[in-house]
Amino acid sequence: MQFSWSKPALCLSLLGSAYGSIPIYFNKPPTPPKQFQEATYNFGWDINMSPYAGGEDILFLHRCIERTEGWLISRSPVYYSKAPQARIWRLSELLMGWLPLNYLAVVAEHEIFGHGYRIRDISHGKVKVEGYSFNTPPPYGPGGAATSYDISAKYTTTDETAVAMAGVESTAILAWIAKLKWLESGKIDPRQVALYLLGQYDLILYIGSLKVLDDNEMDGHDIKAYVESVNQTYTANRLKGGRLRSLSWMNLADPFTYYSIYAWFHYISAGKESQIPMIPLFGYGYLPGIRLGLTPFGPEYFVENFLLKDKQPIYFYAKGGRHAKNNYYGLGMFAPKIWIVDRWTFGARFDGWYQPKLLLQPASINIFEIDFDHPPNPNDPLYPYADQHDMRIGAAGSVLVGCKIDRLSGFETEIGYKAQGFLPGYSLKASPVARVYYTLFF
Repeated sequence: MQFSWSKPALCLSLLGSAYGSIPIYFNKPPTPPKQFQEATYNFGWDINMSPYAGGEDILFLHRCIERTEGWLISRSPVYYSKAPQARIWRLSELLMGWLPLNYLAVVAEHEIFGHGYRIRDISHGKVKVEGYSFNTPPPYGPGGAATSYDISAKYTTTDETAVAMAGVESTAILAWIAKLKWLESGKIDPRQVALYLLGQYDLILYIGSLKVLDDNEMDGHDIKAYVESVNQTYTANRLKGGRLRSLSWMNLADPFTYYSIYAWFHYISAGKESQIPMIPLFGYGYLPGIRLGLTPFGPEYFVENFLLKDKQPIYFYAKGGRHAKNNYYGLGMFAPKIWIVDRWTFGARFDGWYQPKLLLQPASINIFEIDFDHPPNPNDPLYPYADQHDMRIGAAGSVLVGCKIDRLSGFETEIGYKAQGFLPGYSLKASPVARVYYTLFF
């Protein structure tokens, strides 16, 4: 009888063999290093389950799994020994355990809290989710996922632009949340490195694939749909994939990328989390970064700034872009714990922008009559040029209040309001901001 291993069974067998071969006792056992540096993880709800609430929930569940695995291996030197067998275990753990888990986390954020959120936000008889499909993640399968949805004649090209870009919009938010937790803990969690890199570079990987996929593989491609719908809406200039590829290189100006890659290899070698070097600035630690983002009216560029003092991160940014003869700008800040009084913490979030008015009203023809495979006629646009260049000022602000029940747990709420306009992870319409979380410091 011929016997063959399946790929998952073979991977798990190798993992178990590496673990089983590690010596349990040392003649002079080293002092075990601390496995985890604590940070605040949130589990909760917000309106329509946005990428912010979804990202927090995903990282909370991820942390619970990390802690469970940490408890299981805490009786063995497998997590800190420098013996070759221990290093093989940690490499196998990251590749065969945490890589597929991190991949699933990013894909869930992309589909459910990205495309799904934007569809839930638009809704109102325009569009609805029909379902989600997920493939087996690497290294056990090909990976990938899809969101299927049904649209009506009320659905607009701006709606399609927002839905198409919502996946990469949400994964950038997931990566941003992970960075804040690393800063709070003072260390980079190696088990989250693949999650961070997949989220941070989700947009870049999508843009890059525009050049290598053929027409048959482009059905349902987010960035292809984004480019086509932007070009149908704003006709003064055409957005091209080549321009997006050129702009995407700016995302390499991200210090967390290089720190996290080092942290991944350092964990394999030494079994320890890695520190985050920062630039000293007036008593704070400081790190800058640059990245590309998308909007319903064209690409935009973020100059990001991270400050840290007493394990309390502060984030602020400036952004801007130009497309189809529209110049748009924005700025914002997030400081979750500005003021601490006994068990209570108080923080704030603010965003402001100057951008084109979102063209959410029905166009001259309905979406089923538009030929997205051909450029629009500039002499007969879907929307008058006056509407395409109608600029608006808007803002969003909220207050965060946290309360600790004990040293490890508590609650957090965020209440505020956002004006109509585009802000990543928020409703396109004017709407309240409401989030409620149960928090664990672990």
